[in-house]
Amino acid sequence: MRLRRLDLTRYGKFTDHSIDFGALSKGQPDLHIIYGLNEAGKSTTFDAFLDLLFGIGATSNYNFIHPYNSMQIGARLEFDGAEHELVRLKRRTGSLVDSNGQPVNEGMLSAALGGIGRDAYRTMFSLDDHSLKEGGQAIIQSKGELGELLFSASSGLAGLNRSLVMAADDAAAIHRKRSSSTKLAELKRALETLKNERNAIDTFAAGYSVLAATLSQTSASYDAASAELAEAKLRHTYMQRILTTLPLTSELDRLAAEFTGLGELPRPPADWFSLLPQLSRDETRLQALLETAERSILQLSDEIDGMVVDEQALSIASAIETLEIGRARYRAAADDLPKRKIALAEQEGMLSRLLFDLDQAGHENPQRLLLPAPSVSAIRDLMEKRSGIEAEIASAERELKRARDGLNRLREDAAEIDGGTGLDPDTQSRIETALARLTDTELVSRLAIEERSYHQLHRNLDERVALLAPWSGDLDELAAMKAADARQLDMWRSQATSLDRRVSEHRDKLRDLTSERAATLARIAAFASEGTVDDGAAQTLRGARDAAWQSHLATLDSTTASTFERAMRQDDAATDNRLARAKDLAELRQLTLAATTGAAAIDRQEELLAEALGEHHTLADKIGAYLPDATEGGSEALERLAALESWIGKRSTALSARDDLKKVGYELEALRSELGRHRAALEAALAEAGAWLDGEMPIGELTRAAARLLADSRSREEARASHRKAVTGLTRDVAEREREQQQAVLAAEGWRDAWSEVLSGTWFADRATSVAAVGAILATLAGLPGVLKERQDLAQRVSAMEHDQRQFRAELSNMLGQLATDIGSGDVLAAANALVERYNNALRDRQHRADRQTTLETLQADRHTLDAELAIHNARKAELTGYFGTDTLAAVGTYLDAAKERDRIERRMAELREQITQGLRVKTYEDGARLLSEIDAAEVEHSALSLAARIEDLTERARELYADMTRAQDKLDAVGGDDAVARIEAKRRTLLLEIEALAIRYLTLRTGTMAAEQALHLYRDKHRSSMMNRASQAFQTITGGNYTGLATQPDKDKEILIGVSRDGGSKLADSMSTGTQFQLYLALRLAGYEEFAAVRPAVPFVADDIMESFDNPRSEEVFRLLGEMAKVGQVIYLTHHLHLCDIAKSVVPQVKIHQLG
Repeated sequence: MRLRRLDLTRYGKFTDHSIDFGALSKGQPDLHIIYGLNEAGKSTTFDAFLDLLFGIGATSNYNFIHPYNSMQIGARLEFDGAEHELVRLKRRTGSLVDSNGQPVNEGMLSAALGGIGRDAYRTMFSLDDHSLKEGGQAIIQSKGELGELLFSASSGLAGLNRSLVMAADDAAAIHRKRSSSTKLAELKRALETLKNERNAIDTFAAGYSVLAATLSQTSASYDAASAELAEAKLRHTYMQRILTTLPLTSELDRLAAEFTGLGELPRPPADWFSLLPQLSRDETRLQALLETAERSILQLSDEIDGMVVDEQALSIASAIETLEIGRARYRAAADDLPKRKIALAEQEGMLSRLLFDLDQAGHENPQRLLLPAPSVSAIRDLMEKRSGIEAEIASAERELKRARDGLNRLREDAAEIDGGTGLDPDTQSRIETALARLTDTELVSRLAIEERSYHQLHRNLDERVALLAPWSGDLDELAAMKAADARQLDMWRSQATSLDRRVSEHRDKLRDLTSERAATLARIAAFASEGTVDDGAAQTLRGARDAAWQSHLATLDSTTASTFERAMRQDDAATDNRLARAKDLAELRQLTLAATTGAAAIDRQEELLAEALGEHHTLADKIGAYLPDATEGGSEALERLAALESWIGKRSTALSARDDLKKVGYELEALRSELGRHRAALEAALAEAGAWLDGEMPIGELTRAAARLLADSRSREEARASHRKAVTGLTRDVAEREREQQQAVLAAEGWRDAWSEVLSGTWFADRATSVAAVGAILATLAGLPGVLKERQDLAQRVSAMEHDQRQFRAELSNMLGQLATDIGSGDVLAAANALVERYNNALRDRQHRADRQTTLETLQADRHTLDAELAIHNARKAELTGYFGTDTLAAVGTYLDAAKERDRIERRMAELREQITQGLRVKTYEDGARLLSEIDAAEVEHSALSLAARIEDLTERARELYADMTRAQDKLDAVGGDDAVARIEAKRRTLLLEIEALAIRYLTLRTGTMAAEQALHLYRDKHRSSMMNRASQAFQTITGGNYTGLATQPDKDKEILIGVSRDGGSKLADSMSTGTQFQLYLALRLAGYEEFAAVRPAVPFVADDIMESFDNPRSEEVFRLLGEMAKVGQVIYLTHHLHLCDIAKSVVPQVKIHQLG
C-alpha cells in the first residue's frame, strides 16, 4: 500500500488542506518529510491517516473546530495495482465512501493492510521518541535475548519480556514447589481448618442427649436463684424508700412551723419584686438630675446677660472680604516690590552690556538691532556650510595626493611582479587532476581501513591457528585434511550413544546375573549343610546299592551281604531323608536349575558385552582416524567425537579466517595498485612541469611537493592579477580625486558670493570679511530678545504693584471713616490688621452668645422632661406604699422579702409532700404520712442491712449458675444441631472449586509462557539469518562505524545479542549506553520492516521526530538507511527541525519535503 495524497478536508485545525505525495518514481526511494513548527499539526496528520484507515472513534480530540457530523478525511491510496479515491466520514456505520459518496466495503482496506488493526499498525509501522525509549528499555529487560529482540523489532511489541515475566510471576504466586505462601498452599490450609472444625462439632446422638440434660438442669437452677434474688432486691428497695423518706418528713415539719408566722402577709403582684429596685434607683437619679439642671440654668442665664457684642464692627462685614483681598495684595507688593526693582535694574545693566558687546553702546532703540529669523537662519546655514566646504577641499587634496603616491609605487613594483615564470594551464590542470585522484579521501581512508582490517584479520588468523595446538603445519595442508560433515558426526554420535547404552545395559545385566547366581549357590550350599540329599547324591547311592546287589548275587557270601546291607541302608536313609524333606528337595532342584541357567546367561552376556565393546572400539578408531595425530582425544568414542567436533570447529574458524585474510589482501593489493597508477600520473605531470623528483619519495612527500608547486604557481598568478587590478583601480581613483578637488573649489567660490549677499541687508555688513566676528554678533544677538522682554515684564509688574498699594490705602481709609477713626501716620498693614481683628472678635462674641443661648434652651427642655418622669415615678411609688400601708420604699422592700420567703417555704413543702408520695408509692400524702407513723425506723434499718448481705450472696450464686448454664449452652451449640456441618461442607466444596480454578489457571500460564518461549526460539531460528544481516549493517551505519556489526553467543538454552566494536571487542546489548541502545533498537526496527516487506506487500512507515537527540553525523546515517528502506516501501518522517530537512537532501537528494502551516 502507498499513500498518494492525503486530504485533511475538515479535521482538527485543518480545513481543505491537502498533502500530495506524488507518483512513485521507479528505482527511486519513496521518502517524504513533513516539516512544520510546533503545533503545526504533524501529529494530527498521522492520526488523520490512522482514522482514514481504521475509522474515526466514537470520541475524538479533533472536533474543536469542526463538529462530529462534519469531520471528513480523504485520500488516494495505491494498492493491488490500482488507485483508490476514498473518503472517511464521522459515522457509526457506512463511514468509508468513495469520491461519489457511495459506501465502500471496509474489507477492501483490511485486505490491503493484511488484516492488522489500528494498534498493531501503530506499533509495527510507526516509530516515535517514546517507542524508541521503550525499545531501549526492552533491550535491558530481555537481557539481550535474541528471539525476543527480533520479535520485538518486527512487531513493535517492546514489552513482550515484561509480559512473560508477569505471567511467570502470576504462576509462581499460585503454586511453587516447597512454598507455603502461595495461593494453593493457603487454600489447602483453609481446607484443613474446615476439616478440624467439622470434627469438632460433629457429635453422636448419645453425647448430644447428655449435653441437653446438663443444659436443662443448669437452666432450672439458674431460674430459681434468679427468682429468689429478685424477691430480695424488691424487699430491700422498699425498705430503702422508707429510709429515704423519713428525713423528708422531718424537714416538712420544720417548714410548717416557719410558715405559721408568714401566712397572713398580703400577696403582691409578681412584677413588684423586680420593680422595687428600679424605683429606688430612679428616685435617687431623678432628685440628683433636677438639682443639677436648676443650678446649670441659673448659671447660663447670668452668663448670657453679661455678654456684650460689637455691633458697629459687624456692620462692615460686606467690606471686610474686599479688604482681605486688598490686604493680601498690599502685603505681597510690600514684600516683592523691592526685589522687582532690583531685578529691573539688573536687566538694564545686562542690556547695557549686550549693547556694548555689539559695539552699539547707548543705542536709543535696541529693538532695531534685532534681525529677522530668516536672515539669521541663512547666515547660520552659510557658516555651517563653510566649515564643510573647507573640509572637503582639504580632504580632496589629501586623497588626491595619496592616490597619486600609491599609483607611482605600483608602477615602480611592476617590473618585480612581472618577473618569473609560472605553469601553463594544461600542465597545472594535469597536476591538479593527478593530485586529486592520489589524495582522494575515500581511496586513502579505504586503504587505511583495509590495512587495519588486514592486520586485525592476520592477528585473528594467528589466534585461530594457535587454538589448533598441538597440531602444526601449513594452512593448505589443513584445508586438504579430510573432515567429517555434520551428517556423519550426527550418525557417529547416534552410534556411540547406542553402543554406550548397550555396553551399560550388558554390564548391568551381567552384574545382576552374577549376583543372582551367587545367591543361588549360597542357598544350595545351605541345603547341603543341612543334610538334604540332592538328586545326584541319591542317584549315586542308588547306583552303589545296585552294584552291591549284583556283586552279592554273584558270590552270596557274608562280605558281599554286609556290603549290600550297608549300601541298602544308605540308600534307604537317603530315600527317607528325601521323603521327609520333599519341599526342600523341590526347592533345591529349582535352585540347581536356576544356577545352571544363570551360568548360561552369564556366559551369553559376557559374549554380548565383548561384542558391544568391540564395536565401540571400532567406532572410536574410525572417529580417531579423522583427528590429527598429536591430538589428545581419549579412548572413548564420545570423547573422541567431542574432540573431533571441537577440532572441526576450530579448523573451520581458522580456514574462514584465512579466507577473510585473503579477501582483504586482494582488496588491499587492488587499492595499492590503484594508488600506484595515480602516483605515476602525478610524477609524469610534475616532470613535465620541470620539477625535480626523487623516485623513492613517499606518497605524502610527493603530494606535498605537488601541492607546494601548485600553490606557488597560483600565488604568482594571483599576485600578477592583483597588481593589474590595483593599477587599474588607482588610475580611476586619481581621476576621481582630481574631479572632486575641482568641485570643492567651485563650491567655495559659490559660498563667498552667497555670504556677501546675505550680509548686505544687515547693520553689520562691514564685518563680512570675518566669519568669526559675524558668529560672535549672532551669538550675542541671540540673548538680546530675552533681555528686552524680561526688562519690559519687570517694568509692568513694578507699576502694577504700586497701583495696588495706592488702591488699598484708599479703601482702608474709607472703612475706618465709617467706624469714626482714621489711619493717621501709622502703618497701613497694622491698621488693616487691627480692623480685621476687631471684626473677628465681634463675630466670635456673637457666636459664643448664640451657642450659650442654645445650651440654655436645651437645659430647659431637659428640665421639663425630668418633671414629667418624676410625676410618673411618684405615681408608681404611691401605688406600692399604699398597698402595704407605708410611706417609704424601704418598708415596701421589707414586706416583699417576707412574701418571697413565704412563697419559697410553700414551694418546698409541696416538693417534699410529692417526694414522700412518690418515694412510698402511695396515692396521697396522707396515706404516706399514716404509713410512716406506724413503722419503727430502727427495725427497718436493721432489716435493710440484713437484706443487703443476703443480696450479695444470691448475686454471686446466680452468677456462678449463669456461667454453668452458658458453658452447657455453648457445648450444645458447638454440636451443630443446626446446618453448621452443611455450611462447612459447602465451604469445603467452594474451596475445592477454587483450587481447581487456580490449578487450571496455573497450567494455562505455565503452558502459555512455555509456548511463547518456544515460539520466540522458532522465530529466532527462522529470521536470525536475513534479519540479523540487515540489522548488523544498519547498526554499523548508524553508529558511524564505532560498531562493525552484531553477533550472537549461546547462553544455556538461548542466544544473547552482542555488538562488535571497531577495535574487535564485544559488548552485551543490555550493557550498552542508553543512546547506543536506542540506535540498536532503531536498527532492529528498520531490519524488521524490511523483513516484513520481503514476504508481504509493504505499507507506509511513519516516524515522528525520532532524531531529536541524534547529532548531525548520526542523523545523516539514519536518513541514509531510511532512504534504503524507502526503496522497499513508502517512508514518511515528521519533524519540526529544519536542519534535518537539509541533512536529508544532502543524503537522499530524491527526498520530497512537504511543509505544514
